[in-house]
Amino acid sequence: METKMLDVHIPLPLAERLDALAFALGLPRDEIVAEAIATWIDQEEHRRLVALRTIAAANTMVVVETHRVIDWADSL
Repeated sequence: METKMLDVHIPLPLAERLDALAFALGLPRDEIVAEAIATWIDQEEHRRLVALRTIAAANTMVVVETHRVIDWADSL
């Protein structure tokens, strides 16, 4: 798989946590970061899809006038 080099600035405490985790797991930092980014992107794409589906569902709702609901309820 082709890769692309990204330069990012992260807060020092976060970088230290990343280094400690990479050392503890015996994994390269770039592997941990790539997995974290992939997970974040998957979550954001899912949230966006849920939001779009919710908007689409709201646009297809049928609105019933209040008096019709009251008449129906009274008929029960």
